[in-house]
Amino acid sequence: MNEWQKELVKVAGDMVASKERVKKRVFQQHDIKPKKPIRFALLTTIVTLCFFGFIIVQLLNKETKQSANLFNDTQLAHFENTMRIYWGEQDEEFYTEEAYEKYKKLMATYYYAQSLGLQYSEAELEATRKEHYDNLTMLKQLPEYADLFKEKGIKKYFKTYIEPLLPMYTAKKKLGTFYLDKYPTFPNGLVQQIAAEDALRYFNKHFAEQAKAFQEQQGIKNSSSSSHGIMYIGTVIKVESNAFLFVEGAIPEDLEILTQAQIMKKYQNATWYPVLDDFPVKKGDYVRLDSKSNESIEEGGKVTHYGSLNNVEIFDPTVTTKLNIQNEQEVIQFFHQTEWQPPEDMKDPPDYTFMLEGVRVDVWNSYGQSLYVHKLEYGAVHFSQKKSQELKAILGIEES
Repeated sequence: MNEWQKELVKVAGDMVASKERVKKRVFQQHDIKPKKPIRFALLTTIVTLCFFGFIIVQLLNKETKQSANLFNDTQLAHFENTMRIYWGEQDEEFYTEEAYEKYKKLMATYYYAQSLGLQYSEAELEATRKEHYDNLTMLKQLPEYADLFKEKGIKKYFKTYIEPLLPMYTAKKKLGTFYLDKYPTFPNGLVQQIAAEDALRYFNKHFAEQAKAFQEQQGIKNSSSSSHGIMYIGTVIKVESNAFLFVEGAIPEDLEILTQAQIMKKYQNATWYPVLDDFPVKKGDYVRLDSKSNESIEEGGKVTHYGSLNNVEIFDPTVTTKLNIQNEQEVIQFFHQTEWQPPEDMKDPPDYTFMLEGVRVDVWNSYGQSLYVHKLEYGAVHFSQKKSQELKAILGIEES
């Protein structure tokens, strides 16, 4: 009996006796009245087709429900319990939203690991079981966890809430190890974050409908898994198998006249980022990227920077006009009284760029013919229309 037949038996029960009764009736009718078998056979065929159609619909409905029910109320309740202890007095809505995010991220690692073909052994699953049971036993000693196990006890609580999550925790470990091999030079903590972000991207792409349905069921309104980081604009100056070296402020033309070391010394903002599976980059790409976090490793007096990546977008560098400043002292004097502020998140590459005292300065045309200026390592300023006209005259920018 194949798998499809087994599913039919599960839904409709054993059909052997029913089948024999139908055959007997057909033969009896054939002996008594020779004119009815055709009509009866036709009717039997129609009924049988309808019946099997009903069974198939049930199977499809069953499959749909299984795929829709990725999330489980009981496991969400477990995360809500831990969020109450972790966060203290908060609104119930807050506990549910935080619990959902934690649950979703764990589930994302499980399905992403499956998509990569990562398999775990029974021994690895058993090791995870022991680890989590031991952790639960340790938590029991803490006063804030006493009420959590009071009703069910550790064994029953573990079986109800933790046991179904063990495959996900085991897959998460497997994915973490896989990513450590994938990014051997990156800091371990950052590697785990990169794995989690890649898993969440995969999950949001393939299970968005199921996640949305569960959120609506639970009344979750403010899910924000893909929070934005900090935007940087610059050039990719080197690409390896799984990572690329990005220099903020650098432009593709720098690669034509400077070595990699010279570019890194000139801008001092070089960071290694992972290459996204669905968005590869190449050397010389002028990009804007969105990074959540950065870490550094110091070896032999040399500091190397690494970052995680939310998103990357390639720009056409020809939209930026490079200005050749001849009156540098006049420009320096103009900026002398400037109060630099933290830079804004600029969505587009600058309209103009120039070097001033070895530092990159980017200029955007803003509203009302004003200018927005960002000086690398200093900050940014939005000049008034009057001051913008003065700066345009000094830089030789023609009024549009």
